[in-house]
Amino acid sequence: MLDLRNLASLAIVFFLLVQTGCTPAVQTTPMTIDKVRYDPAVARFPASVGVYFPDDFFDNNFYHTTADDYQRTFHNNPADATRQALELAFSKTFAGVRYLDTLQQGFDEDDLAFVIVPNIVAMPSHLDQQIIAVGVVYQFEFFVEGKHLHSWQVAGLDFVKQPVGKSSPGPGNFANELDLTRSISAEQFDAVAKGAVWDATSVLLAKFDQQLPLMARLPGAAVVEKAARELSPDAGEPVTLAMLGSDYDQDQKPAKKRLERCMLEEIEDNELSLKPMLLGDLRNQLYPWLSRSNYPKGLHELESIVREPAARERLRELGVHYLLLWDGETIRTPFTGPFYVTTFGTIGYESSDKTSTIRADLLAVEDGSVVTSFESSREGTDTLLGLVLLPVPIPEDTEGAVCEEITRQIDGFLQTVHVANQITAENQVQE
Repeated sequence: MLDLRNLASLAIVFFLLVQTGCTPAVQTTPMTIDKVRYDPAVARFPASVGVYFPDDFFDNNFYHTTADDYQRTFHNNPADATRQALELAFSKTFAGVRYLDTLQQGFDEDDLAFVIVPNIVAMPSHLDQQIIAVGVVYQFEFFVEGKHLHSWQVAGLDFVKQPVGKSSPGPGNFANELDLTRSISAEQFDAVAKGAVWDATSVLLAKFDQQLPLMARLPGAAVVEKAARELSPDAGEPVTLAMLGSDYDQDQKPAKKRLERCMLEEIEDNELSLKPMLLGDLRNQLYPWLSRSNYPKGLHELESIVREPAARERLRELGVHYLLLWDGETIRTPFTGPFYVTTFGTIGYESSDKTSTIRADLLAVEDGSVVTSFESSREGTDTLLGLVLLPVPIPEDTEGAVCEEITRQIDGFLQTVHVANQITAENQVQE
C-alpha cells in the first residue's frame, strides 16, 4: 500500500539535497550565435549547390562534466548554431544555395554542382580550473548525380585559460602570482563552444578550395571587388599598419600583451606617422583567415594569406597598407646575491640580468611580399635592495627601450619609402 507519509519525507529530503548542492544540476547552454558577426573574406563560386540536413543532424546532444571540485555538467546541442554558421558559409561560397527536404530531391535537380550533407560527429571538451577547451568535429558528404563524390571531416577548437596568476602591469616589474580557483559558469562554457563552431566553419571556408574532387565540378571562383582605398598613403596621411603577434593566444599571455601595449604607447607618445590596427580588430574583419585553426604559424603562411585575392581585397577595403608580424620576449636570469632576512628586517641585495628583444617582419598588402625586417635588443639588470624594513625593487625598463627603438625604425623606414614613391610618381608624370 502506498504510504503518503514516506513519500512526503522523501520529497523533503530531495528538496534539501538540491538546496545544499549535493545533487549536481545539468545546465543547458543556449548556443545562440550572431550571424552578422562575420562577413567572410572569401571568393565566391558562380555555381549552385544543394544542402540537405539529415534528421539525425538535430539529435546531437552532448554532456560535458567539469574535471574540478564542482563537478558541474553542461548539456549542449550545437545543431542550430552549426546550421546558422554553415548557412552563412555556404551563402558566401556559392552563388546559389538550395536547401533540400530530402536527399533524393537533390539527385533529381540537374542544375546543382553537387549536394552537401553535413553532420556533427563529436564535441570533445576538457574543463578544469586551468583551461576551458571545447572542440567540434563535422563530417561533410558530397553527392553528384545520385553517387557519392567526396568525404571531408572538419574540426574546430577554442579554449581559454583560467587566470591562475596576476602579473604587475608595468615592464620590468616583478611578478606576483596568486592561485585562483573558481567554478566554470554556463556562460563561459557557451562562449567557448560557440568559438569552436566558428573555428570549424573557418576551416571549411579557408580549406574548401583544397578539396580537388569538388574543384573539378566548379567553375573558377571570383572576388567581388568593392571601392577600395589607395594602398599608398597621401602626403601627411598616417600609414595604416596591422600588427599581428606570432601567437594566436597573445591576449592570454601577459608578457606578449605587455610588449604590444608598450609599442602602441611609443607610437602615440612619439607622434609617429603610423596608424596601428590591432589583431583583435583585424581578426573579425579578415575572417576566416586569422581564426585559431587558420592563424599563420610563420612568415610564409602569412604571405600566403595576403596573396589570397579575397583577403587582399578586404585589406584594401580596410585601408591597410602593411602587415607587421612581430614577436618578442624578455629572458631573465635567476636573482642572485647576498640577501638576508633577519629579525630586524632585510639586508643586502639581489640582482637579475635580463635581455628584451623584439623582432618584426613587414609585409606590403599590395603584393604580399616581405619588404624588410627589424630587430631590437636591450640588456639590463633588475635589482632588489634590502633596506631593513622591506625590500625595494629597482627594475630597468629594457622593454620600453626596445619598443621605442623598433617603432622608430619602422616609422623611419616607411617615411623613406613614401618619399621614394613620391619622387618616382613625379618623375613618371614629367615623362
